[in-house]
Amino acid sequence: FGMTAQELNNWYYHMGGRELQDELGELFNLKTFAAGNTGAQAGGWFKKEINSPEDFNGLRFRMPGLGGKALGHLGASVQNIPGAEVYNALAKDEIDGTEWIGPWADEKAGFFEITKIYYTSGFHEPGPGLSLAFNRDVYNDFTPAEQKIVECAAAEVNVWGLSQFLANNGAALQRLISQGVQTLTFPESVWDAFGTASEQVYEENMTDAMFAKTFDSYRDSLVKSAGWMSLAGSTYAAERNRVLGI
Repeated sequence: FGMTAQELNNWYYHMGGRELQDELGELFNLKTFAAGNTGAQAGGWFKKEINSPEDFNGLRFRMPGLGGKALGHLGASVQNIPGAEVYNALAKDEIDGTEWIGPWADEKAGFFEITKIYYTSGFHEPGPGLSLAFNRDVYNDFTPAEQKIVECAAAEVNVWGLSQFLANNGAALQRLISQGVQTLTFPESVWDAFGTASEQVYEENMTDAMFAKTFDSYRDSLVKSAGWMSLAGSTYAAERNRVLGI
């Protein structure tokens, strides 16, 4: 239940996110930059439909990170399996499902060969940013001009990477559907459970001062941008698609 890519860029460039990233990087002697985004990621591949929050109870599901912790609160048996091993684990029934990225990357991973149940909207990574990192000592040895080149290149990649995923996801989704994949959405009761579980995970991490500081800034920016995004962008997209029959 975080930011979309557009909201994340707003926070990063204009609402203090970049400064917090720099502060965190100092703890590890790194100089980091936002450098790409996949856009909203899919909910994942399942071997059975999810009709209620209770369907996650005992479900062996591969999802790393905070999203996995949230599913754990719903009773899922969360599996942190290396990416290279996920296909075989799913094929051998060692797991009941997995999240990955989105249609373009998921098609390459081949999960549609094993199951046709694909939830195309997830709660866990609505706009995950990618990063470019330098050893801070090395970066500080760059000339001011070289540092500016790095900054500008990262900003360009940040835009280019997001558009690359969008350009490829639509076509890949149509190919998956042509292979018999069912595109499904979670019911509202499941989304509500995702939200409750996510808040529990946030609270568990608030004892970390850096997490708490970053989360407060992040959530404040989200609240401030979401209202206008909903009134303008979301409403427009829904009505445009309705009128054009998309």
